[in-house]
Amino acid sequence: MDVPGRRRRPAGLLLAVTLSAFAAGCASGGPGAPVGQSSARPTPPVVAGTPPPPESGAAGLAGMPLTAYQTDDQDLRQEVTVQASLVVSCMHKAGFTGFTTADYPTAARAEGPGTLAAGAWGYLGAGTAAAQGFHQPTSPTAAGTPPVAPEDSEPYVTARVDCDRQVADQLKPVDQPGSDLVNRLSAESLQDADQDNRVTTATWAWAACMLKAGYAATSPEALAQHYRDSAGAPSATELATARADADCTGRSGLAGVYFAVLAGYQQQQITQNTTALTAHQQALKDQHQRFAKLLASPPD
Repeated sequence: MDVPGRRRRPAGLLLAVTLSAFAAGCASGGPGAPVGQSSARPTPPVVAGTPPPPESGAAGLAGMPLTAYQTDDQDLRQEVTVQASLVVSCMHKAGFTGFTTADYPTAARAEGPGTLAAGAWGYLGAGTAAAQGFHQPTSPTAAGTPPVAPEDSEPYVTARVDCDRQVADQLKPVDQPGSDLVNRLSAESLQDADQDNRVTTATWAWAACMLKAGYAATSPEALAQHYRDSAGAPSATELATARADADCTGRSGLAGVYFAVLAGYQQQQITQNTTALTAHQQALKDQHQRFAKLLASPPD
């Protein structure tokens, strides 16, 4: 049976870095491990007693040790705001003085913790499960007035492409090697937690609980994805299934065990990579200050 792998980052932006980490971390340590990646298997961390589950899946991931070395939701929203401001300024200088931030589309982002399960295995919490099933709620931004169709003249398109390039150069990551390291460590910690005997045992207990409730689910991941792939509002069946999933995740202890185990593996990684991670953390703080200055003194 599958275990709860390939978890997505919490709704919102905090988990964007983890999505790229999944692809980067599919290869675990071993004889063919990439340069700089340890071939030694991590020591299963000690988890004392029965660890309590976090308030929500999103809160659980947001509280993981490696998040201290990642760009958070607030920083990413700040970057989007700076990016839009710089593009508007550039377009004005190119002669398109009517260009505004409304003409600069950004991806709609769900706000707040707990709006979506932390992973594909459905640790939603009873309230979220009852209200939205396995689906992410519709963002108010996404449901608002559609943007005005952009001008498509050749000078306009040329200016947009040039401005986007200039801004991308201005806002390029300050420490790409550090970001790559954090992404790899995140992916490895997720893989290690998925393969931990305590997590797989709790996952089997979850499956037994679901079967007793009338749901023959092969894995939490498959169950959640089945419903997320469907369009439209959650059906009564989906809501009932999600409630059972949330209940069984709690009864099996899966959420508490998973996050405690994941935190243990990540703490080991931080200890082994303290120098590089501390330097990356400082680089992110410097970038935040640079963006703050740009927002405080927007370009003409």
